[in-house]
Amino acid sequence: MADDLTVRQGGHVTLLFTVESDQRLPRDQGSCGAGFSIHHGVQATGRLVVQTNDLSPSEGEVPDERTEPPMPKSSVISILDRHGQSIATDAIYRSYLEACRYAKLLRPNESLHLELQLECPLSQGFGMSAAGLMALGDLLHRLTGRGARRQYLIIAHQIERRHSGGLGDVLGASVGGVELRTHPGAPGWPGQARSFDADMPVLLAWTPSEHRHTSSYIDDPGWKQAITEAGRSSVQRLKAQPWSADVWPMLLDEAKVFAGTSGMVDEPMRAALLTTVETAVDALGMNDDVAVRLCMLGTSVAVIPCAFPSTVDPSALKHLAERCEAAGVATLLTHLGSTHSTD
Repeated sequence: MADDLTVRQGGHVTLLFTVESDQRLPRDQGSCGAGFSIHHGVQATGRLVVQTNDLSPSEGEVPDERTEPPMPKSSVISILDRHGQSIATDAIYRSYLEACRYAKLLRPNESLHLELQLECPLSQGFGMSAAGLMALGDLLHRLTGRGARRQYLIIAHQIERRHSGGLGDVLGASVGGVELRTHPGAPGWPGQARSFDADMPVLLAWTPSEHRHTSSYIDDPGWKQAITEAGRSSVQRLKAQPWSADVWPMLLDEAKVFAGTSGMVDEPMRAALLTTVETAVDALGMNDDVAVRLCMLGTSVAVIPCAFPSTVDPSALKHLAERCEAAGVATLLTHLGSTHSTD
């Protein structure tokens, strides 16, 4: 039996975005916007299972019986949340495997024995569906050696759109770092994004009892219009600047403007969370060092350094996390992910 292989894919946080979902093909749908990749995401461990015929060859007296290639057993998929609890929903991953089979990246007699460990909560704006699909694609690519990384990314984007799991997370995470998505769609084409490295800590905070699925916003005409109008204005201003670390303060400003103009910050649960975390920041005297920004589209925020390069001591963020948790807010201390190529 083949040895298990393990890969990791970090999550992704969107700070501002547009909704570009009217195109017919999932590959062309997505969003423009800006955000950043994070270290924590999804760890995928698995092995390739190949079914073979059990028929023994004849000794030449009669022709061998013609047989069809053996059909694979159904892939075994186990999904665990950040606390080690089992998650039953695996439809998005099975859709991905079938799409890879259709693209001949997975053969008819092959299946996977797969375990996915999610390091961030679902439906909180941390890009877990994209991270899971990208981790699965990377694992399959390494196990089979077939195709190019970009093919697996394109399929991940298409499947996420079909399941309304996200708009631009795959495109953003595909380039890593701090990214600006200038054209919507799948990585490579038609989606385009640029990014820069920013090695800095980030504290994620969310309301455990609240969840926001992306589809509840992007499928609502009112939200779609408000989000897209606010997002396009911000993207246009950001596109006019060289995309480098120098744009970081402007990105933080635009994220705050977007949250207000789109109406996201006005939702009661988001407003309550933002107030709780900002109060904790103020109590620790960290107002000049960190900014609190909404993560789209969860009931969550990211606490990120105001300056680049960062001078924020991670121990200070740990103290902030403790204060937030005492107020009933869940937290995770991580750091921004590095840039990489989609090839």
